Amino acid sequence: MINGFQIFAKFLVALITLGLAAAVVKFLLGWELIPGLDPIFMAPGDKPGEVMRAIEVIGSISCVLLGAYPMVLLLTRWFEKPLMSVGKVLNMNNIAAAGMVATLANNIPMFGMMKQMDTRGKVINCAFAVSAAFALGDHLGFAAANMNAMIFPMIVGKLIGGVTAIGVAMMLVPKEDATATKTEAEAQS
Repeated sequence: MINGFQIFAKFLVALITLGLAAAVVKFLLGWELIPGLDPIFMAPGDKPGEVMRAIEVIGSISCVLLGAYPMVLLLTRWFEKPLMSVGKVLNMNNIAAAGMVATLANNIPMFGMMKQMDTRGKVINCAFAVSAAFALGDHLGFAAANMNAMIFPMIVGKLIGGVTAIGVAMMLVPKEDATATKTEAEAQS
């Protein structure tokens, strides 16, 4: 029974991925891969405010997020040494520094990395996430879909709030040896 549900779940993920990819291709390139597919954005002839598809806002956010996670992966690979430097300046391990980058797109990957972070890194990441989470992900997609003029102020405001939160967290959390805690976290996993 459980195996049947796992197969069904994989089928659903594949179907949803194909549908989203077809909708994004139609939106970005104008190619209709699946004839008759209801658009995720306003179609020609629709009047704003009169009829709104519930999926419109989520669709535009999804289009932005399609590139956000690969961007975070590439940033953590390309800028590993600068991230190590940031970790040393903030006195936390490299995983915690990478968690801050992941938080900019979405804080869920950062929470998955927490078991490998030192204590100071956990507190700093959570403080940073309160203000700066989703700045280059969900909130960017929402701002881009609804009011382009707010993109820059939203990003700047979230980043200033995040940096301020890091400053407060650094004052509240005692400094500890990040490398010693890192080896303890590696020993536990």
